[in-house]
Amino acid sequence: MISIDMRRERFKALHAEKRAFLMPNPFDAGTTRILEGLQFEALATTSAGHAFSIGCKDAEGWISRDIALAHAEDIVAATNLPVNGDLENGFGDTPDAVVETVQGAINVGLSGCSIEDYTTDPKQPYYELDLAVERIKAAVDLKNRKAPDFVLTARSEGSVHSDHDLQETIRRLKAFKNAGADCIYAPELYEKSKIEAVLHAIDAPINILAGRKNFHMTRKELADMGVARVSIGSGLARVAYGAFIAAAEDMKDGGSFGCFDRAAGFSEFDPFLKSRP
Repeated sequence: MISIDMRRERFKALHAEKRAFLMPNPFDAGTTRILEGLQFEALATTSAGHAFSIGCKDAEGWISRDIALAHAEDIVAATNLPVNGDLENGFGDTPDAVVETVQGAINVGLSGCSIEDYTTDPKQPYYELDLAVERIKAAVDLKNRKAPDFVLTARSEGSVHSDHDLQETIRRLKAFKNAGADCIYAPELYEKSKIEAVLHAIDAPINILAGRKNFHMTRKELADMGVARVSIGSGLARVAYGAFIAAAEDMKDGGSFGCFDRAAGFSEFDPFLKSRP
């Protein structure tokens, strides 16, 4: 088993290369082992995929800090790869709450985690910038003291639809980078011109979310632009659950079982799974 320190060192180095390394998101131990077997370089948890797997909607408060960290620990234990944790808004509004979450992430062996500026309050969905920055500063101070190679990603969740929105996202991402974040991330950023605007404005490793409909840029194009990391978010989980629903509906509504002609055979994924010695 590769040590946690070595995984963190490798994960930090991947960001410095700025070659759009792929970081897919498993949602249980089995999908973790498959992705490692397919020779990806790093993995990440997915809050949505995890929520689906336990029968909950995402971002509605069903997943507590303890539940999220226990899930992350299971993913870490199933692989030798670096694992990044999707830890939502840090499970609390205050800088102290974020510190507690990042300390937990370090304790369970994650190589990094992301912290959002989303409040979960529909009346005021995003933290005021000063508070959002204080939350990141507190997390950075903690991880620099406890695990310097731990990669702290700061996420700006707002829209980038209009030029005003884009400039506000750039302002937030720049403030997070200046607060010490190792990587910046705006999930709504997917158009080439807007990605380029952020890259031009901020000299920091950036994550782009590719696990979405109508995302047409290739990894090579993103690497050529200078993107550091590409994540998939809930994309693989949604593909899996979509195939599950489609097959179930075929059986129920069509009364036939041809859907299983599309199913993978055991031999296609068995090589990646644990067997008895």
